[in-house]
Amino acid sequence: MNLLGRISSIWVRIFSSLFSRLLSVIVLAVGGSFFLATTIWIQYIESGKEADALASVQDLAVSMAQTVMYFESLPKEFQHIIVDQQRNLGGSRFFLSVNKEFVNYETVRDNPLKRQLIDAYHRAFRDRVGQRVGIIDVDFAYPDKLRVFNTGVLFSELPSRWVQNNLVMNPPAPVLVAQMRMEDGDWLYLASLMLPDPYVVEGVAPYTPEQLAFTMILLVLLMVSSWFIVRWLTRPLRTLSRAAMSLGRDIHQVSVPEVGTYEVRETARAFNIMQRRILTFINDRDLLFSAISHDLKTPITRLRLRAELLDDEEVREKLNKDLNELEQLVQGALELAQSTDLNEPTGLVQLQPMLEAIQEEVAVLRRQVHLTVRSPAVLYAKPMALKRCLSNLIHNAVFYGTEAWVEVQETEEAVTIIILDDGPGVPEQELEHIFDPFVRLEGSRSRHTGGTGLGMTIARNIVHSHGGDIHLRNRMGAGLEVRIFLPRE
Repeated sequence: MNLLGRISSIWVRIFSSLFSRLLSVIVLAVGGSFFLATTIWIQYIESGKEADALASVQDLAVSMAQTVMYFESLPKEFQHIIVDQQRNLGGSRFFLSVNKEFVNYETVRDNPLKRQLIDAYHRAFRDRVGQRVGIIDVDFAYPDKLRVFNTGVLFSELPSRWVQNNLVMNPPAPVLVAQMRMEDGDWLYLASLMLPDPYVVEGVAPYTPEQLAFTMILLVLLMVSSWFIVRWLTRPLRTLSRAAMSLGRDIHQVSVPEVGTYEVRETARAFNIMQRRILTFINDRDLLFSAISHDLKTPITRLRLRAELLDDEEVREKLNKDLNELEQLVQGALELAQSTDLNEPTGLVQLQPMLEAIQEEVAVLRRQVHLTVRSPAVLYAKPMALKRCLSNLIHNAVFYGTEAWVEVQETEEAVTIIILDDGPGVPEQELEHIFDPFVRLEGSRSRHTGGTGLGMTIARNIVHSHGGDIHLRNRMGAGLEVRIFLPRE
């Protein structure tokens, strides 16, 4: 079952792309049409050969009928003289002999065409001589196994001058053999090669080795040319797909070339317009947050100055506390906006040194992080942003627990980072809201307070900006498991 599952997975992966499906359709359609046309053409050629064979057999039957009537008109003592003259002088289409008894021989393997030719021979012969002739035996045999006399002499052992006009081919072609019992009891023996294609007696094969080789060569050329054509047609789509995958990581990437077919050009143009609109929206948002930050800092500063002029110390402390919280909220909102727009360039990042640096930072706070990195764990990412993401998650783990365990798993497609803690965990109903901005689950993880509740939101935004995903779940014993999936491409 596991093997079937792997085969199914490989099959789905191969035929999930437009390139493979389009190539398959072209190869199957054109290749199937080619095979169908070739088969029809071969059948047409073979049907013509069959018609020629029938005509040749009927002509041989008429010739034999004339020979029989001629021999019957001769006295018996002259028959052997005529046979000897025919062998020595040549010029006849068939080998002729007169035997005392019927000559047994090994026939060609039976097939429908062979039976059809024999029946046609019988009909043509009977039409010529009528029913006055007695027994007549007609069949096909190979000359190297054909016996021509009662003494057992093979056709291939006869003198060359006797059979030079019978066109015995190499490899030996089937020979038509007819034996007829004459009125005096002797057997008239005739053997001849059918023209123009004596090999048709062996039966019609769907494809000869030469035809099959020629067809396979053409099919290979068709597949290679189709591969190049489909690749050329789908290349702009692959470029557009890569650009769409990279857009979430780098909004400032170069615009997609508007090339290819009309539909692809229109799609690329729409993609570029979308990218420009998103850039405009981000710039407008940055300007908005900068303006809000600037406009809020001024009244907050004025309120701080006025609070210092208050005589009531208790009221002054409460007012300063509210102003600090307000300032933290403004600063957190700015950080959240910046976390969704990472202008940092992408580079090759080694996770082990980065995690070791975070481990040292946590050690200063007298907390312990256990690292398990079994491979180099290298991927392309934005170093500062990724470190900020992992630092937020690991600091959360050691603050809400006593220790943290970090494990890195690597495959060809992605890198997975697992962060575990031994804290109280998160209520199941709150797991889906933990990434919401300004959410702090102090009721379940209340060892420490402070912060604006944006750390998890910022971490998720950074992971998503790298094309990855992040999942949380409570462990069976105690604590929380954070699993980060980062694709290599």
